[in-house]
Amino acid sequence: MIHPDGTPVPPLPDPRFCEVDAAALGLEGPRMSYMEAGEGPETILCLHGIGANSMGWRFSLSGLSDRARVIAWNAPGYFLSDNFTAEAPAPEAYAAVALALLDALGVQGPVHIAGSSFGSMLGACLAARHPTRVAKLVMMGTSRGQRWKGEEGRAAMLAMRKASVAGGAVALARTRSDKLVAPGAGPAVRQLVEGMVAATHPQGLLQAARCTDQVDVIADFAAQIRAPTLCISGAEDAVNPPETVGRLIAEAIPGAEFVSPAGVGHLPELEAPARTLDLLRKHFFGA
Repeated sequence: MIHPDGTPVPPLPDPRFCEVDAAALGLEGPRMSYMEAGEGPETILCLHGIGANSMGWRFSLSGLSDRARVIAWNAPGYFLSDNFTAEAPAPEAYAAVALALLDALGVQGPVHIAGSSFGSMLGACLAARHPTRVAKLVMMGTSRGQRWKGEEGRAAMLAMRKASVAGGAVALARTRSDKLVAPGAGPAVRQLVEGMVAATHPQGLLQAARCTDQVDVIADFAAQIRAPTLCISGAEDAVNPPETVGRLIAEAIPGAEFVSPAGVGHLPELEAPARTLDLLRKHFFGA
């Protein structure tokens, strides 16, 4: 299968598993799942969006593995990772689990972070709260969180999230996937997106939604981020519009760069893998 941009669609690595300290991290169980490719010398941790999972990083796992060890996590409550016990985990709780995953995999020192949407918010949290563990940061489909929208906007977003998963994950994929990509993305891209979204667990998604409800990246994290940061917001991103969300976040992070690729929606890593991989390589490796 060939992506519309000419990139061969690579197979996904097999899921892998490790154990973390569930009691210390507020998890129902110790199991974390992830996908991995490459050996290093550098490490890239990929953090998926609220309706996604490690499957969304297939092009990054393949396209960056010649230069780095690429680890695509499944956040608590996603794919085969155990849930949080709390209904509304804080972003710092997700960050703690991400660091525990790295520790369990023997990854020491700073890593590069590639975060998509909800994952970009968590990447900002990691960079702000744990600066010695983050070398460089890329935020795609750049998310600010929901707190800045006010009570009415927040309530509407949570209600939408609850309604979106009421019919189950396959229905979520069928009704939500078109909103995640640009109108011209084409059926091949939609097939990749739907296959990813259909793996969503409603409980995990709602825990993540309640997490985003607490957060304003600009107020909470942006000024404390010292890692070189690239914000990629597709020009046709209808979820987090580039001019009212992504650009403002980039302006709030010291020294951050902002890019808004034409013809791309909320998921540049799946919609435009060739362009996105080029941006990631230049930011992380300088070439």
